[in-house]
Amino acid sequence: MTAQMHIGLAELLRRHNISQKQLAEAAGMRPATVNALFRARIERVELGTLVDLVTGLRRLGIKADVGDILQVVDEPDEAEQAARERALRLLGGEPWGLKPKGLAEPVPVSDPPVEDLLPDLLGPSL
Repeated sequence: MTAQMHIGLAELLRRHNISQKQLAEAAGMRPATVNALFRARIERVELGTLVDLVTGLRRLGIKADVGDILQVVDEPDEAEQAARERALRLLGGEPWGLKPKGLAEPVPVSDPPVEDLLPDLLGPSL
């Protein structure tokens, strides 16, 4: 598994219906800089740029912080992803396996609730 930096500015702006131009004006930044971050076409970000972005978002009424813009996400490597896909194929595409036919409807149970059985199964409490 490898860690990758995810830039979530595009999702943040879409969620709050804010344009890149509005953010650039509120942050006092060049629109090209906001667009590069929006499209995640950058190699590094200056701390001052992050402060300007957060300040601009807050001026627009969004309680945002740096963690709303940048996130470190774990991504599986190729071998791990291939193993996961192989396992899901074996399980029929469901992480819990194939559903048995005929069990789509809930079945009424007449036994006592599990809460009533727990004291007998766990033994005396200390």
